[in-house]
Order: sequence, then C-alpha cells, then structure tokens
Amino acid sequence: MGIKKRSLIIFFVGLLLFQNAIAIEDEDNSKKSFFDFFKKNPAQTKIKTKKKSKVEDIKLPQIHLKRQPLNQLNVMTIDDCVDYAIEHNPNLSVSKNRVEAARSTIGINRANYAPRLTARVNYNHNTNHGTRIINSHENSAGFNVGISEMIWDFGRTTARINMAKYDVESAQYDHDFEILNVIYDVKINYYKVLSALANLDIFEQNVRINKLNYDRTKAMFDEGLKSKIDVVNAQVNLTDSKIQLVEGQNNLETALIALKNSMYFEEDTDFIVKNTENFSFLKADYKKKVESLTTIKPSESDIKKTQDGLIMLTSGIEHKDIIQNFEFKPLVLTKQEAVDEALSLRPDLKSNEMLTLVQEEALRAIKKQYMPEITGDLTWGYTKNEETYSSPLQVGASMGLGSINPYRIKYEIKEGENYLDIAYHNYNIAKADIFWEVQSNYVNMRQLERKIPLMNTKVKATLENFELADGRYSVGLNNYVELQDALANYNNSQLNFVEAVFNYNVARETLLKSMGVR
Repeated sequence: MGIKKRSLIIFFVGLLLFQNAIAIEDEDNSKKSFFDFFKKNPAQTKIKTKKKSKVEDIKLPQIHLKRQPLNQLNVMTIDDCVDYAIEHNPNLSVSKNRVEAARSTIGINRANYAPRLTARVNYNHNTNHGTRIINSHENSAGFNVGISEMIWDFGRTTARINMAKYDVESAQYDHDFEILNVIYDVKINYYKVLSALANLDIFEQNVRINKLNYDRTKAMFDEGLKSKIDVVNAQVNLTDSKIQLVEGQNNLETALIALKNSMYFEEDTDFIVKNTENFSFLKADYKKKVESLTTIKPSESDIKKTQDGLIMLTSGIEHKDIIQNFEFKPLVLTKQEAVDEALSLRPDLKSNEMLTLVQEEALRAIKKQYMPEITGDLTWGYTKNEETYSSPLQVGASMGLGSINPYRIKYEIKEGENYLDIAYHNYNIAKADIFWEVQSNYVNMRQLERKIPLMNTKVKATLENFELADGRYSVGLNNYVELQDALANYNNSQLNFVEAVFNYNVARETLLKSMGVR
C-alpha cells in the first residue's frame, strides 16, 4: 500500500475518533456530532416567507342586515344579470383555459418540423499498463454541435396537427355550451324572482282584503248584524293571510339569493329586478317595495261603501289586480324551424362533429407509421489530444423507418377504427336526441302558451264572482263561508295564473336553450 493511501486512511480514522470524543449533549439531551458544527442552526437562519399561492380565498360580499333604500338600489334587467354572470362565472374561465390548453397542442405537434439542437463536450484520459508493453497515457478534449431537422414524414405530423386543430374547435364549442347553460340558469332564477314578486302582490292584497273584512265584520257585530263566529273567522283568516305574506317574503329572499348565486354576484350592494316582455305583471315591477306587516292598510280614500254605509271588500283590490294591462307575446316559430335551428346552432352537436374529425386524423396518423421519415443533419466538432487535433464538418440527409412493430400497428389501426365508429355513433345519437328534445320542448311551450289566456279569463271570472259575493254578504243574502270561498277562489286563480306564466317562460327558455339560442 502506498504512502499516500495509508495517510488518507489514518486521517479518516482519526477524524471519526475525534467526532466521538467531542460529542456533547444539549439542553434536550440530543447528541451533536462534529459534522453538526458545520451545519446552519435553524434558529439563527432567517425564516423564509412562504411563497404566496395563486389560489386565493374566495371573497364573498358582506351580508347586509338592513336593506338599502329603494331609490339607492341598482336596477338590473335580465340581460344585465346574464352579462354579469358570463363575466364572473369561474366555470367559464375553466372551460376557456381548456381551449387555450388544446390550442397549445397545435404548437407542440408543429414543433416536429423545428430543428433539434445537440451539443456535447468531452474529455478522455487513456492509461495503458502491462508487463510486456510500454506504460503509456493519453489525454484528449473536444466538443461538437449539431442541428437535425425532420424534413418530411409523409403526413404523420400533419395528421397530428389537424387532430389538435379539431380538438381546439371541440373545446371551443364545449365552452359555448357552458355559456348556454350559464345563461339558462340565470334566466330561470330571474323568473323565479319575478314570480315571487307577483305572488307577494297577491299576498299583500289578500292581507288588505282580510283586514277590511275583519273591520267590517266587527262593526256589523257591534251593531248586532253579524254573529260572533263571523268575527272570529275573520280574525283567523286575517292571521292566515299575514302568515302567507311572511312566507312570500321569505320566498322572495330565497329567490334573490339563488339568482345572485347563479350570477356569482361579488358586489357588496343589492339590486332590484325589472319585468320582462312576457312577465309584465302590473305591480311586480322593478320598483316593487316589500312593505312590513304593520304598514299594510287600505287607503281610506279608496274604500267603497254601499248605500247603507257598509264597507266593500273589493275596495282592497283597488281594481288594480295583477292581470290588468298584462301583455303576452307568443313566440313566432314553427316546429320545423326550431329543429332546423337546433341542428345548425347546438354547440354540443358541433363538438361531437369535431371529435369525429379528430378520430379520423388519429387513424390516419396511425396508418402513416409504416411510412419512412426524411431528416437532414449538420454537425461540427473539434477534438484535440496531446499531439494532434481534428475539426470535422458533416452535412447529410437520411431516410429511414426507425423502429416499427407491424404486429402492434395492426392492432392500433383496429383500435382507431373502433374509436372512429364510436365517434360517429355518438354524433348520430346526439343529433337524434336534439331532434326529439326540441320537439318535446316545443310542444310543451305551445301547450302552456294556450293555457295562459284561459287562466286570464278565469282570474277575471273569479274576481267578478268575489265582487258579487261581497255585495250579497253586505246585505245579508249569503253567509261568511260563501264569501271566503269566493275570495279563496280569486286568490288561487291569481297564484295559478302567475305559476302558468312562470312555467311558460321556463318552457320558452328551455326550448331556446335546446335550440342553442342564447
């Protein structure tokens, strides 16, 4: 063993012994070795701040316990709510990022035509020892650089680029379909708010009527014209109408929350809605003010009285019920036009069509694996040893098949053909589903469309019946039960009419969505 090797062994053995000799214990009775003295003390090192993630906490608006004054609230139409939702809905950002990610795939495949650079630096030391040869050694150093570029692969890369392009179009159509869903959700929730407002008008009116009825019945009881049971029933009905009003106010608040949720509303202010073309009830307007229970009282100037001075309940209606000036504009569209429009506009159908083109190009790329690849190469290098040097420059082109497995490619082609058939079937299935979906939605909309005028007529008839029952009760020609039945029929007909208008608007939006119309 050489002197140098023995010295190194002695040094490392001594180092290990020295480490064990100076081992100490700290306050926690944990050992510190010799090598620990060369390590940084975590307590003395500067604490690095954690890098802030791009993922931030969701910022939600504050909850206002006190509602803002009506004249300070912003007015948002149904189109305003849709535009806000499209701008703030994070799901649309996700689908848009999918489009951009798919678009990057085009560049990735085009990169096959870009030149590939290589560079290498090398150093070699050769030593030769032996008993019958002269001991020798040789040092050499050098480097080389090169450029290699694929010139043509007989359409294999072109097929992959086309695949990426069709995939981008499919992702874009998926994004458009996501927008269609967002618009639909916002509009439905908007109509729910309008429906809650219209119902609230009916509930408020009912409270006014029952308040008048209680006051009138009590006055008639004091005069000995009505029995005590009529007064009790009038009080019960007044209480029930107030409870119904409270439930209506809760439904309105819930509908507003659902609308803001579908919009991803981030503002710290409230807003008020406005009637639409086919949801234009007179009082359920954007200036609707939810009154408290204590302020719902009939105006003395509007109270009607009979010749005997008795109060008429119909004065609580004020001849301004919800159907006054109600306008209805049916959708002018035939069933065939709706189907044709859907087959030409539906984004999800177009996405399926693009996926069939993707599979066609994928199968084409698989079949091109049998084709050779033509490449061009340019390399230059420099090598120097102890006595000589060399600097070669090489330019050339080559064509070859590379490493192919015909048996594997055979089954890859079969797999590609099956996936292409699946894509064709999916496209035809989607087309057939849209065909029948649009027809079903169209029939449903038309049925509700025919129902609305009939419901309107029923509201007018029940109002007239209530007015007659009110007059007969005032002069003692019928009993309290008949009066309340007439009032209940009138209120129910109004609520059913509001529901029919809501259902029609939902059916109309459902048809437009199935047609791909925003």
